[in-house]
Amino acid sequence: MLLNRVRANLVMDQYGLDGLVAAFNENIYYLSDYWGPMLLMSRNYSMYAVLPRDESMPAALIMPAAGAYHLEHLPTWMPNVVTFNQRMNPLRMPARDFDTNREEVEKGPVPLEHDPSRRRMRENDLRDRDHQLLARRNRHANDHHLTALDALTHALEMSGLDKARLGFDDPRVLGWLKEYTLPSISGIDALNVFKRIRMVKSETEIDLIKIAGRSTETAVNAVIDAMEVGMQLSEVQSIHRKSMADQGGQSIFIIANVRGLATGVFEANEVVKIDAVGSYREYRGDVGRSVYFGTPPEEMLLRNRAVMHGLDFAYRNIRPGRTASEICRETMAAVHAAGFPGFTVAGPHSVGLEHTDHPTSVGGELPGDHGDLVFEENMVFTLDMPYHEFGWGSMHVEDMVIVRKDGCEPITSLDTSLRVKPI
Repeated sequence: MLLNRVRANLVMDQYGLDGLVAAFNENIYYLSDYWGPMLLMSRNYSMYAVLPRDESMPAALIMPAAGAYHLEHLPTWMPNVVTFNQRMNPLRMPARDFDTNREEVEKGPVPLEHDPSRRRMRENDLRDRDHQLLARRNRHANDHHLTALDALTHALEMSGLDKARLGFDDPRVLGWLKEYTLPSISGIDALNVFKRIRMVKSETEIDLIKIAGRSTETAVNAVIDAMEVGMQLSEVQSIHRKSMADQGGQSIFIIANVRGLATGVFEANEVVKIDAVGSYREYRGDVGRSVYFGTPPEEMLLRNRAVMHGLDFAYRNIRPGRTASEICRETMAAVHAAGFPGFTVAGPHSVGLEHTDHPTSVGGELPGDHGDLVFEENMVFTLDMPYHEFGWGSMHVEDMVIVRKDGCEPITSLDTSLRVKPI
């Protein structure tokens, strides 16, 4: 299970919530373990996941009946799967291209004889796969909901949440429920509540993130090995994509730039900034490196050593309970003391289902509205160390690290030495 249930309960209690409703793909996946084509068709608001605070009440996954067969190879732990559009009488098919309203839903379930799947069957030729699919369809035979919102409403009623206070990652869903089906329900915008929960990983998540991080580093090394003077900077994308695919993952992005720009070709006697994000089963890996073509000048080496010194200091001093602002100030001071006084940015961020997997400013919120980022046990993070100077160039390093009770456990190699490419 991806879900860190203890963490979820703790955060729900902090916000006074009776449950969570997910409408965004990453949160549906996080709550339910389901990730499949029905989440990848850009059919927003056709799937939801419901997590009651009361663990004795059934958690629920809401999805189109047409895609329920995916659960045979992409299962969910949630005991309640509620589908919609399972059966629709062709004589009652709405003659318009938007969701049916409550008036039509209240006409009741469609008789079994109108189920097209019952009329297209060679019963004497059924094989194991046919029986498996029929069993899956029959499991949802009592779902007569015509819209995802109706199915969500039913799931909430089954979980005793039809008058509850809930957290929604998309507050529009709360508005729809109050307007059309559940006027007594209440809730809050919980976009960052979900992130606050996800910030502390379960061990299942950490196992996936380790694969994502190490695959991303392997792909970055493949890019660096292939780089040469005269190559278009844009060519690194295909190399990164292939390496990630060969490892069973995906390339999300890779930035290779010279003097702050990702255009043109690699040039001799220039430093190159590499920043790459890959994914494995939707969990992100994030790695940065600096590369130099030719013989690096002493200033380049000094600056790289100073940044490495700062990173080493940070990893030795990060513990649960310490704040990001404290670590950043101390890390910057360590870099300055090591001979790089102009260095300006040390930026930690949590990594997981999103590149930035902790609460961030949205809407009218300003940076700092969520309080200082506090390192917590089993949080996965990177410490971004980018630098750009007009007339000199761009450099960057970062690695992935797990906060443990007694210190930091590296996921990637922590080898942030300058990569030198002979001309």
